[in-house]
Amino acid sequence: MPVEPPASTDELSIRQRLVDAALAAATDHGISRLSMADVAKRAGLSRQTLYRYFPSKDALVATVVLSETAVLVEQITTATADLDDPLDALRASILAALVGLRTHPLLDRLLSTEPDSLVPILTTDSGPVVVHVRAIVESIVAERTPELTDDPVGRRRFADVVARLLISYAVNAPDDPPEVVADYVATFLVLGALRSEAT
Repeated sequence: MPVEPPASTDELSIRQRLVDAALAAATDHGISRLSMADVAKRAGLSRQTLYRYFPSKDALVATVVLSETAVLVEQITTATADLDDPLDALRASILAALVGLRTHPLLDRLLSTEPDSLVPILTTDSGPVVVHVRAIVESIVAERTPELTDDPVGRRRFADVVARLLISYAVNAPDDPPEVVADYVATFLVLGALRSEAT
């Protein structure tokens, strides 16, 4: 089976210009009113070029969501990089995720104008946000808090609960500031996990 050559720098640059333009257009107009022609215009490229990289609007939107999710995951990873204490690391990761989700301009736009479009993106098991946030939480738990659970299935369940809580809090933010929510959720989850392991 032949191996595809890596994309050139120019191709990556064009692709990123299109993704950035689509993010800006979706932030301005929402996903339902996102126009491929507008994306091409914003990127300073032809529609033919756009369709060469993204054959459909759905493919383009999926790439934008994955790209922004990767940014969120990087924020979470950076927030925990220098923390040795397991509870501090979990608290920092929850806080970074909450702040990243709450302050994201596209998410804010969609929450106010077309919340139904967020269901497949944020809440489904196969949705990129749940999958990626769950993976990074699972990694943090495995590396920083092995005492919570040495069972891979239990670790995945714990990470799944954290990911869904974060998304729920981001979509329907409580009155408490993110720092308070992060502290409470981290402590609550760690105590619950330790109690579960003890039984």
